[in-house]
Amino acid sequence: MDLIEKRKKETEQQKDKRKKLVVAAAVKVFIEKGIENTKMTDIAEKAEIGIASVYRYFKTKTEIVIEAAISFWDTEINIFHDTLENDYDKLSGLERVSKILDIFIKTYTNHKYFFRFIEDFDNYVVKENIAKERLSSYEKNILKLMPVMIDALELGKKDGSINPNIKSEKFYMTISHTLISLSQKLILRNIILDSDNYFEGKAQLELVKDMALKYIENKNYGGMQNE
Repeated sequence: MDLIEKRKKETEQQKDKRKKLVVAAAVKVFIEKGIENTKMTDIAEKAEIGIASVYRYFKTKTEIVIEAAISFWDTEINIFHDTLENDYDKLSGLERVSKILDIFIKTYTNHKYFFRFIEDFDNYVVKENIAKERLSSYEKNILKLMPVMIDALELGKKDGSINPNIKSEKFYMTISHTLISLSQKLILRNIILDSDNYFEGKAQLELVKDMALKYIENKNYGGMQNE
């Protein structure tokens, strides 16, 4: 690599680093103020750069909103995978599914701002009528969690812990949508009606988890070791 190429590479690396800083600042502002209420000047102020520099990396607010959503999912996915590391390989398929669902519930408990952001992002996408093609990278990030659940379900079918007739993809989409939607309801709308406060949010999510496990469990299986 000659000197010119080296300098070009260093420039690109610096540019990428600054762009990531802008995205990180955008995520923080979106969490604090909401996507709709955030201006590009707010992001520039949080990133401690000029507004012209923000527009150098992102020509529109929509571009930075999508990039922020991708970045946010990346962060949560890394946390998700880190949580699976301890003794995960020693678990049966049903136990793995249980652990995965526990992570959804822990995310609700510890990262409520994540679910608020997802709903805020979805509402923004609908309002701005953003084309599906522009969300392809975002969708790929969301679906990174799917293979983990599918692998656990397929293992369960082989080791006898999960009903072999369960449709893995259908189960994943249904239970993930259910847990995410319920989490958003609990976080964003539980102050509207008194009846919304009758049962603690985590307990409701755990009930959904228990129903899901009973639905997929092979009735002839001996049960989960950790129960």
